Amino acid sequence: MSAVLLTSDLMVASRVEGAAARIDVLLQTVPTVKRVAELCDQVRVQLVLVDLSAPALKPGDLVDRLASVAPGRPTIVAFGPHVHEALLTAAREAGCDEVVSRGQFFAQLDAILQRLDTNLDGSESD
Repeated sequence: MSAVLLTSDLMVASRVEGAAARIDVLLQTVPTVKRVAELCDQVRVQLVLVDLSAPALKPGDLVDRLASVAPGRPTIVAFGPHVHEALLTAAREAGCDEVVSRGQFFAQLDAILQRLDTNLDGSESD
């Protein structure tokens, strides 16, 4: 499975990259929506993990952009601080496939990657 992590937080990137390596998921970390869209346009990305704390991120713009460049839009899992309820709600309303708090995300990260990898097993491989 090919995945992209949208974050500018090095600690978040390190934790997610470690989990991806354990599960043998090809992961690229990028800091901007523009870069996520470019990757999705260049290669078949099956999963986009979105750190809602990324600067100037608008979940609706991200979902719309991915829908326009990625055939068979990738699964989008967004996560952010539980105290930012409006941001989590905005991500749900924008059409992210799964939205969880940061704590839930890290507690379930291996399971999220394994579940999505298993669900995508029958799809075209990279």
